[in-house]
Amino acid sequence: MNRRGLLAGALFMAAAGGAHAGVAPVQTADMAAAQAAGPKTASAWIAYERQLRARLADAGGGQFDDDFARALLPAANSFRGAAKLQPYAWDDGLAMCARAHAADMASRSYFGHASPEGFLHFDRVALLTRELCGGTAENLAWRDYPTGTAPRDMQTMWEQSPGHRRNLLRADYASAGYGVVKVGGAYYAAGVYAQAGVRLASAFPLWPGQARGLGSALSGASPTIEQLAVTPPFQPPTWMAAPSGQMPALQSGAWQLRPLQRASEGHFDVLSGPVFFVA
Repeated sequence: MNRRGLLAGALFMAAAGGAHAGVAPVQTADMAAAQAAGPKTASAWIAYERQLRARLADAGGGQFDDDFARALLPAANSFRGAAKLQPYAWDDGLAMCARAHAADMASRSYFGHASPEGFLHFDRVALLTRELCGGTAENLAWRDYPTGTAPRDMQTMWEQSPGHRRNLLRADYASAGYGVVKVGGAYYAAGVYAQAGVRLASAFPLWPGQARGLGSALSGASPTIEQLAVTPPFQPPTWMAAPSGQMPALQSGAWQLRPLQRASEGHFDVLSGPVFFVA
């Protein structure tokens, strides 16, 4: 959706002096929606990852405002503190996702959780946050005021929107990262929040080779990965094995790590981990 279309939406607000501000409707697409949409091609995943890396290098033609982005974290944590919740910890990987999406929106003049190709925030996390396996959420905001804007303005918009407030107050989430791009008088801001079900000991490679060689790359994960599945991105698992066990050979394409975290005796939660490619 482009900005013109969003200005007609109910979630946009207009201010005096020709200024505009808004928050993107909270992304409601979940794993079921991703599965229903079917897998994207490996070439689409590879092209999108390269595009995000390019936006991290050029800020989408604008400028990254890292001081602004950093100031959003204490603003969020003040709000969480008032609700008796633990503060979010800054996460560089989540901040990379936020920076890349803010820059992409600035570069291609759109505003929303979905890229023009249909990639969503959990896709970006799976591509760029190479150590995280768990649930994530995203808040977005855009403001264009002649007199400028401030982190508190963005935070206030999120606090006043039920869906965005929910992301700020997720009790089971522990980390966050923010990215802000300034283009002229306009600010594009993104916040990405995560519940780290599993943290890998090191960044998982984008091109690791076959699944049967993944055991060494997963050693040292916290907590330890007992069972693992590898699926096309965000598709249901059809098998599981110990990371050191025998795994099926993978065809050329895009795949995703899916650690299984024990929820109760005999039951596991299937986590979303990094997307990777097999040549």
